[in-house]
Order: sequence, then structure tokens, then C-alpha cells
Amino acid sequence: VAASLFVVACGGGVKKSNKLSDDIDSLSYVLGTNIAYNLLKMDSTVRVEAVMAGLEDALRQKERISLDEGRIFLLGYMNYDIFERVRKFEEQYLNDLAASDAEVMRTQSGLTYKVMQLGDMNRVVTSDRDSVGFTYSVTTLDGKEVDAAEEREDTLRAIVSQLPEGLREGVKLVGVGGELTLWVPSSMAYGSQGDSERGIGANQMLRYQIKMVQAGNNR
Repeated sequence: VAASLFVVACGGGVKKSNKLSDDIDSLSYVLGTNIAYNLLKMDSTVRVEAVMAGLEDALRQKERISLDEGRIFLLGYMNYDIFERVRKFEEQYLNDLAASDAEVMRTQSGLTYKVMQLGDMNRVVTSDRDSVGFTYSVTTLDGKEVDAAEEREDTLRAIVSQLPEGLREGVKLVGVGGELTLWVPSSMAYGSQGDSERGIGANQMLRYQIKMVQAGNNR
């Protein structure tokens, strides 16, 4: 990505642009921009001054935090600090959402939902051992669709226990024919692992639009 800032295709060859004083400076700059892009993918809140200090100290072999100490710190940061920041953001977002719409409800677990159609409450999921069928679409908070079944002939059919935690709870809220929107916190969806096949990143809260088509006792 960074290299594309400095070279453009021209006819059959390559043309250099925005080159610095010499090749070494240009190479160094490209490496720096690549490091920056990778850092931004990991965490956009990093402080440039501290990053530069870390680079300079490491190149001079005068690190103030050793590699072993750094690994321990990163494990703690990734497993706890980021989780706490994500949790606080999601909590604020969901509280604001509920405050802006009286029809938006929250359960004790943190699942947030809005019922558009209640459906047949005599035909509901009552147990994680029940089978369930529903059409759905899933988007991230910025509106990117990451998974959908409402336009396919086949409906998602599964035993409730096989679903992510947020869906396990959500499909019990309406009966067959019911429709609802779920806002599922990342901890009740795909967590810190995400799901690369579906395009779901780590620690992403998801918005599901669901229509129930089946609820059956599987015992």
C-alpha cells in the first residue's frame, strides 16, 4: 500500500514520484508508512511520539521495555484493556439507542432488541434444544452487510444451542412469523476472534434483522 504512494505505472514501465533525497531515504520512508498502516489496523489510538521513541530505542538497542516485558504487556492489553474499551463503547452506544427510541428494549444480559412483529406466541422457541429456522441479514454498526440469508431460498435452520449467544437469546423473543432487530454486543457474537469468512472483525457489535419461520421441539 505504502509503495503505491511512490510508484505509478506509465506505459510499459514504472515511474518514480515523490522520491526523497536518495533511495535509502525513500526506502526508509516507505518502511515507516507501512509500519504506520499496520499500527492503525491494530489500534488507531497509538501515540506517534511514543511509537517513534520505541523505534529509535530499538534501533539503538536501548529499549526501555524489553521484548519479554513487552510481550507480557501486550497480552494483558489485548486480553483486558481493549475488551474494556470495547465494552464501554458498546454500553454507551446501546444506552443512547434505547434512550432515543422507546420501543428499543434491553435484556439483563445486554442484548438490545426492537420487535416489529410479535408473531405467533403459541409457536416459540423455549429451549436451547429446540430447532429453529429464520431468515436474517447482519450488518456492522457502520452499515456494512457481513452475512445474509433473506434472499436465499434456504433459511438458516439449526439447533438453538449451535447459535452465538446473542442469537440464542434473540430467537426466543418472538414467535413464528415474528420480526425483530437485534443489536448484539461483540461478547455475545463472535468476540475477539471475529469470523474472517463472514467478514466480521474482532470485537464487532452486530445488528441482526430476523424473521422467524420455524420453531420446533427437538427433544
